[in-house]
Amino acid sequence: MAIAYRSAGVDDAPAISNLIEAAFAGGIAPHFGEQGRVTFLDFVKPLKIAARLADDSEAWVAVRDGRAIVGYAELAGDHLKMLFVRHELQRSGIGRELLKFLRVFRKGHTVSVNAAPNADAFYLAMGFRPTGPKQQQDGIVFTPMEMKF
Repeated sequence: MAIAYRSAGVDDAPAISNLIEAAFAGGIAPHFGEQGRVTFLDFVKPLKIAARLADDSEAWVAVRDGRAIVGYAELAGDHLKMLFVRHELQRSGIGRELLKFLRVFRKGHTVSVNAAPNADAFYLAMGFRPTGPKQQQDGIVFTPMEMKF
């Protein structure tokens, strides 16, 4: 299995949305109430991803065997909006590699993330530190974290 990393484009939005929805269902959704699930799934619709990519977000994808998008990272300024890896490929190093790209583009910056409950351990292992207690906003549960790149 060959994994390549590249910038995400607007045309990738449908595949990115599918990846995120599947990963969300497999690990995050059980931590959210109905309002949180609806809010999150609205945020990751293909048209909304495409609009962010065309506007202010910088994003990268991990592509397996030149075809399938299996990982995605999205930054808006110094905030990591999303980092997702296909459920069955989690713990394979794809998330770690996507973070390497972010470090290049934000070297010297402090980057924040709102870590989902199932991702706390990953972000802590990568060097992020909590900046506050677990919170809930619009039904979405997260722990605010940050890391100096």
